[in-house]
Amino acid sequence: MIYRSLFSLCALTASAFAQDGGQLFTQHCSACHGTDGKGATGGAFPPLAGSAWVAGDADRAIKIVLHGLHGPINVAGKTYNLAMPPQGAVIPDDHIAAILTFVRSSWENQASAVNADLVKSIRAATSDRNTPWTAEEILKLHPLPFEKTALSSLISRVYQGPWSAIPDFAPLKPISVEEEHDGIISLSDSPFKESFAMVWEGTFEAPSAGDYTFLLDADDAATVTINNKPCLKIGGTGPMNGTRARRGTMTLPAGTHPFRVEYLQIKGNQGIALGWKAPASNSWKWLTDKTAPPREPIPIEAADGRPAIYRNFIAGSTARAIGFGFPGGFNISYSADNLATELVWTGKFMDGALHWVERGNGKEPPAGENVVNLSKSRALPAAAKFRGYKLDPTGNPTFSVQVGSQTLLDSWQANAVGLTRKLSISGSGKAMKILISDRLATKATTGHEYALGDKLLVTTDGAALETTEGKTTLNLDPAKPVTLTYRWK
Repeated sequence: MIYRSLFSLCALTASAFAQDGGQLFTQHCSACHGTDGKGATGGAFPPLAGSAWVAGDADRAIKIVLHGLHGPINVAGKTYNLAMPPQGAVIPDDHIAAILTFVRSSWENQASAVNADLVKSIRAATSDRNTPWTAEEILKLHPLPFEKTALSSLISRVYQGPWSAIPDFAPLKPISVEEEHDGIISLSDSPFKESFAMVWEGTFEAPSAGDYTFLLDADDAATVTINNKPCLKIGGTGPMNGTRARRGTMTLPAGTHPFRVEYLQIKGNQGIALGWKAPASNSWKWLTDKTAPPREPIPIEAADGRPAIYRNFIAGSTARAIGFGFPGGFNISYSADNLATELVWTGKFMDGALHWVERGNGKEPPAGENVVNLSKSRALPAAAKFRGYKLDPTGNPTFSVQVGSQTLLDSWQANAVGLTRKLSISGSGKAMKILISDRLATKATTGHEYALGDKLLVTTDGAALETTEGKTTLNLDPAKPVTLTYRWK
């Protein structure tokens, strides 16, 4: 009887303690993290349900509650950049312990209870801290519980050499070869800080069939190959800050797939982040020990039969780039500095997230495929001046350039197979030599059709293209407009 009474008393005490923790959580925490622990306002705040951040070492969560957290943090594959204010001055130790015990044992979380003495000792040990933690700081002290990646049979190889681009690794001998049993891609196995390359090879386990999205960011260059097919590529040198990140989608059947990552560190800082999302999933999983904020895209695209316009920094063009995304998936980037259309591409137009939401620095690359760089220098003499552009009733642009007493009109619109460009001159004067391309080899095919590089075909009506010293030009007579039709091979 005494035993039963003691057991009942303990059960009652535990029940009251859990209830108090739940009530205190509702009072102090649910406004942001939600009453169900999934993040308030549809997941705009970090979830606590099933979160590795509240599992394992309780010291991590205690320090965050006491002193707060600011800056980017990745939780369950999603990056948040919100400020959690410190609560140590307003919530006593026993209440913090009750709240964390409730959180660590609710919503399928199965971590141990937290007692007030532990909170008290951590409060004393960190009493000199007067700023919130960052995720990087707290993870150095208390790493998250290990979660195996989707990579298996992973082997890394390290190479040394002063390369400016990712080399052909076949004839090279690695400095070291390691088995990565945890399936994590990491630069920590390299003994070098600069001028080195690494290759990781293994198999990727696709849990179900469908379209998989991959996200790659690197400092400096990196490529991802799946099933021996290119998936993602970042070239050249540059920071790992999201401005050079690339996304790619690949359709995979369920099962294992050969997976290869190549990385090159040229100079300065180093880093690689590679994540993936399963079909119909909103959560990112990471194959690297570093993560990158997976900026959610804001697609800019043609609507209601009218082209979309993007007036911001576009990679591959000058600072005064003007992009047009036409219906049908054909796109251009016109440079008001060089008075030329410098880029043409197919598919998606632009992603506005970098400049319109995050106010990010840098240039946004075209979002589509088959990008062709036509030129990199002025199409007309130095005295020529850009006079703006006008839109026709359906939104198609005509760029205007003044050359002395003459005005060059350069009109673009989409057709069924590509782009139609009409060039004409208003005002009296002599013919103009207009640069069409200085980056692509031009070869006549049949009639008035020309191949520009290995992707683009151009048909002329009204004049022929001429190639001299690597520059392809067109002589435009004031009395004779010319039409160019661009289509992809």
